[in-house]
Amino acid sequence: MKTDYLYTTVHNRVDDIQLEPDSSYIYCKSAEERSHFVGQLISKNFKDVHFIQIEDVDTEKIKHLESNKEFFLKSSVNMFELIGTYNSKKIYIDVTGIDNRVCAALIKNAIDYNDQGKSEKVIVVYAEPGLYDIKKFKTESVFNNLAEKIDGIYPLPGFATIFPHDEDDVSLIALLGFEGGRFSHMLETVQPPRGSVIPIIGVPGFRPEYPHVAYWGNRRPLEDTEAWRQIKFAAANSLVEVYMLLTNILSKKPTFKIKLAPIGTKPHAIAAMLFAIKHPRIVELIYDNPKRKKARTEGMGNIIECLISELIKNN
Repeated sequence: MKTDYLYTTVHNRVDDIQLEPDSSYIYCKSAEERSHFVGQLISKNFKDVHFIQIEDVDTEKIKHLESNKEFFLKSSVNMFELIGTYNSKKIYIDVTGIDNRVCAALIKNAIDYNDQGKSEKVIVVYAEPGLYDIKKFKTESVFNNLAEKIDGIYPLPGFATIFPHDEDDVSLIALLGFEGGRFSHMLETVQPPRGSVIPIIGVPGFRPEYPHVAYWGNRRPLEDTEAWRQIKFAAANSLVEVYMLLTNILSKKPTFKIKLAPIGTKPHAIAAMLFAIKHPRIVELIYDNPKRKKARTEGMGNIIECLISELIKNN
């Protein structure tokens, strides 16, 4: 049963977005054109809505541009201070221009903040890309297509659960994008038991041809591990659908531990974070920390709001 409508609102135009009063809206502008739509929101002068612009300082810190104050991603005290800058009851996190390491820290602490009764709801906002630059994916084994390099696999801030490599009851669930090199790197590092790899591919993938590109980019590791036999599908732009799919997979293997690799779309990565928050003892998030090229997409598609505080409470 589709449950997106319970938690998700899709906007075709920025003008359709109505931010609630008594809100804080956390965002970051990146080189991606779509991350700049927040300027249109600011110009609408919503009543009692506070905009908190952040930027990366390094892999461990971010900065609030208005106050020029730095915050450590691994410090819940710091993150609570940033999230609660205006003591707002509704927290919006616009993940469009935010790196996954920063997303992880913000979302984990925003959910904790909400659990402690400091806010009424937490909402993720995401602007879809209009178009990915996928020209190079027609060349086999291209790795430096969307990412310039990989820093290595180490925990995202706030997600430090680590399982031993020699445990037999561990499944690797990989949320795949176009970059087969990243999937191969995950497999080489994690070395999961044969038959324990479950790939998830986003469909329709913003554009109809993207699932085929994902297959092509990942075909070598899919063939080598025979993981193609266990491929699952979920809407590329729906974090709700991926979250529910992961919940369903867990229900069929309740004794298994899961290594979860969010190397696909941003909504899939957010869903992985929420799933790891919900199941901290049995889910290990593994992330390869890519250094992104400046331009990966063109234009902007739909803008999606998802009420993640209710999603994680109810499921």
